[in-house]
Amino acid sequence: TKIANSNATYLPTHSIHPIQITTMGATPPEEIAKQHKDAVALMDAGMECATRINHGEVPLYWKERPTCPNPVVTEGGTDDKTNANGANNSPLNGTRNNIATSSSNASSPAENGSSDPSVEVNVTYPDWCISSRGQVDVSPIVALISEGVDDPAPPPPSPASKPRNGTKPKTNGKSPTKPPSFSPTNLWNEQNATQNNVRITRPSHDAWGIKKIILVFSDDFLHTIYTLPWYQPSPTDPDSIGSKLHLAIQPILQTLQIRQEQVVRCLLAGLPPGVTIPIHHDTGEWVKHTHRVHVPIIVPDPSKVLFRCGPTEQSMERIDCTPGHVFEMNNQAKHAVTNGHEKEFRVHLILDYVNEEFFEKRKKPVTTRVNLSP
Repeated sequence: TKIANSNATYLPTHSIHPIQITTMGATPPEEIAKQHKDAVALMDAGMECATRINHGEVPLYWKERPTCPNPVVTEGGTDDKTNANGANNSPLNGTRNNIATSSSNASSPAENGSSDPSVEVNVTYPDWCISSRGQVDVSPIVALISEGVDDPAPPPPSPASKPRNGTKPKTNGKSPTKPPSFSPTNLWNEQNATQNNVRITRPSHDAWGIKKIILVFSDDFLHTIYTLPWYQPSPTDPDSIGSKLHLAIQPILQTLQIRQEQVVRCLLAGLPPGVTIPIHHDTGEWVKHTHRVHVPIIVPDPSKVLFRCGPTEQSMERIDCTPGHVFEMNNQAKHAVTNGHEKEFRVHLILDYVNEEFFEKRKKPVTTRVNLSP
């Protein structure tokens, strides 16, 4: 199979081993517990969602760096601080200006080049971080992924269970256990994904019990874009999983007014009940070149999901997570999510796409597109 793209090299279908992605540093468990408690309190208090406004695309020059420096903890609590020496790390990409005062906890006088331990600098924040791009019918996607959606993810494998240097794992003289059978239509089943799609390991997500159905993925530098089997339409079988999922997702692309070739990452993510992904911003070279889009797919009760985003931790707004809401977010801004359901997973489709001119402007290295086989 060959993938046509004007500026991509053409390679045949490939089969690869599971991909492992590095992530940001871990947030301490006690801080995650605190953030979860705070999030539940906000939901219980009935925190309102921000008004849906379609601002169009998030300007990519707003995403050249995080919208604010990392927070600094002082005796007064947590605040977003910066200093004269670190001013290049502050966002210069919007139109909303704020004056931040840097305490001596953030930097020493020697570091900021001043004998004054407190330096005022101009910090510019973007005017908005969320754009509601539209509303779509996601029932065709729901029909394809409902089976097994609330089954817990298997625990991540321990390092001791992994074979090293190509050696086979020890069986202590016993015959290896036959893996359990699985339903081929349960796309959340890891054995099914390993056998018929591709299994991707993300250590922090796996530790949180987040389940994934990966459809399109890329490396951090957008050198190679992989289209996985479950997103490859069959020219002869319209009832294949690849054909059905590809067709079911097209209304989202039409709402965004983008072509399939612009998509560099696409997955369905299941967040377990009672889990909080703490406040963070995304990292990686790909972030500043892409538009990050979320579409809630399965959310039994939107009032029990708290998804917030904003230029600072203090200014994060709640996003409406009604199924079918197509929204773009600035993932260089601070964001966090809590699934407050007691038993049900929350499922979003998460998609990243580039501007059409990205491949034309990027002459070297040439982006390679690869269709993966199981």
